[in-house]
Amino acid sequence: MGMPSMSSSPPESLAPRDPHPVPLAHVAASAHTPSRAAWSRPFYVFPTMVKVGFAELVAYRSEVLIWVLTTTMPLIMYAVWSTIAHEAPIGRFDGAMFGAYFLSTLVVRQLASAWVVWELNYVIRTGQLSSLLLRPVHPLAYFAAMNLGALPFRLLILCPIVIGAFLALPEIHLELSWWRVLLFFETTILAWLLTFLIQSIFGMLALYTQQSLALQDAWFGVWSLLSGYLIPLELMPKVHDVAIWLPFRSMNALPTEIILGLLTGDALMQGLLVQVGWVVGVVIFVAFFWRRAIRRFEAFGN
Repeated sequence: MGMPSMSSSPPESLAPRDPHPVPLAHVAASAHTPSRAAWSRPFYVFPTMVKVGFAELVAYRSEVLIWVLTTTMPLIMYAVWSTIAHEAPIGRFDGAMFGAYFLSTLVVRQLASAWVVWELNYVIRTGQLSSLLLRPVHPLAYFAAMNLGALPFRLLILCPIVIGAFLALPEIHLELSWWRVLLFFETTILAWLLTFLIQSIFGMLALYTQQSLALQDAWFGVWSLLSGYLIPLELMPKVHDVAIWLPFRSMNALPTEIILGLLTGDALMQGLLVQVGWVVGVVIFVAFFWRRAIRRFEAFGN
């Protein structure tokens, strides 16, 4: 698998379809109010949308399986780095540590990935966003539910891989104290939220430029390096000192560094605070950018 395939879009069949899209002009008078009020919809609606998302995924399970398999680069990177470390450890990383690192990275990648950028791009370019704006649920909440609906399928694929890894590499060691396991899942959830929101920004850029997906691909290239996806950040000390303040690490490496016991004390607290800070900041920016993007969407309709 090559790098471009990891950032390839999910099957177009997964994009929301509407055989009768509403003309943009019909949305102009009412789009602002539903889009704002929809954030406060009762939470009981969300599980139902997740079930719908899972049902759609089952209908296109072959395409989704192919997409999921394109995110297995950590297995390839383990083979590369374990070979390099065969003669002698690299810093704190020997073959077993590389195995644990990239196995955890694979799990985080599967649980924290999203494809909303392609969905938003599709509905904007086809005009289907107008129909979504008339629904009683915010479009981003709808897309979040559709993305989360894929989690059971991803877990089904992950389980045999993880079990096989522990059987093949019994020397793999994880720090499984209760608080580290709790922090692992907490930071993974926030990593997914941050990924989803940043992809939403790139998706909304489709209202301003035809190169929104190209910008997403460029972002993915930087993310691959600075998130610890291809190489542990601590093996690049100068890069590490900068990367710990950027959002990329919070979107991938942070949960892995926690469950491997690589972070303790002040370094652990710094990582957690930076992740929360980026999530809060991006949430505020998305709320602001969404209102401006919708006004531009309405303008095209008028």
